[in-house]
Amino acid sequence: MNFAVIGAGAVGMLTASLLKEAGCGVQLITRRPEQAKQINAKGIDLDGKIQFIDAYTEWDRIPANAFILVAVKYGHLPEVIKKLKSNCLDNPVVFMQNGMMHLDSIPNLPQKNIAAGIVEHGALKVNETRVKHTGKGLFKFALLSGDEKRFLPLLNINGVKAEWHPDADKMLFRKVLLNTMINPLTALLSIKNGELLSNPHAYELLKNIYTELYAAFPEIESLLPFEQVTALCASTAENTSSMLADKLAGRPLELDTILLYTIRRSPYTLPILQTFYHLLKAAEKE
Repeated sequence: MNFAVIGAGAVGMLTASLLKEAGCGVQLITRRPEQAKQINAKGIDLDGKIQFIDAYTEWDRIPANAFILVAVKYGHLPEVIKKLKSNCLDNPVVFMQNGMMHLDSIPNLPQKNIAAGIVEHGALKVNETRVKHTGKGLFKFALLSGDEKRFLPLLNINGVKAEWHPDADKMLFRKVLLNTMINPLTALLSIKNGELLSNPHAYELLKNIYTELYAAFPEIESLLPFEQVTALCASTAENTSSMLADKLAGRPLELDTILLYTIRRSPYTLPILQTFYHLLKAAEKE
């Protein structure tokens, strides 16, 4: 089975390494030639395990039978969408972004078979060729358009846990709600996930966000019980959330596709989340 992973950030490098270790054919498409050159020379270091993976920037080198796994952040997605409109027209494509705003771009793509993917692994990019596996989990997939059968091979990769979900909106929105609760708080307070439980003030804020979300989306009670939120914070206690990692690295925060999406989807005003959104936006502009 062949894969072309688009994007060599934390998620892209982790995914490429896991697939290579499982015996799959893997190519990694980077934005910058310098990173591709380093990966080709050194391989990708995942917690001390080195996987040598072909890395390049040219889309016309992607095999015709490869699954396209789009692992770039939301802010870099427009250039990937542009590439997809004229490349890999018959390849199945999986979008692995946080949030849901990227779904607006998909109906305009020429590819017939498109799925959404969620990565429930923790990953932290250390440098251009090294990534830490900060939490083991699984991959989840759901159909956005086309034939579900085209993606079933993704569920049978030795050593790579994966699940198929019948409802893409529910699968993705659950992850959005989870990110809405954890990411902004950790980024604002500059704390790791576990401190959302151990710090009484942070925990109070976490509960208040859940209460606000419950009023707007009562389905959260079954989709994402509060106990699951606290369990995740406990199991990833030492993890740095992706939004906090972006803040510490001086990268743009994924505020629009997570927080703003939730605010816009709500039938009611969400004052706590709106405040968090503007606080983070204001700090980002500094």
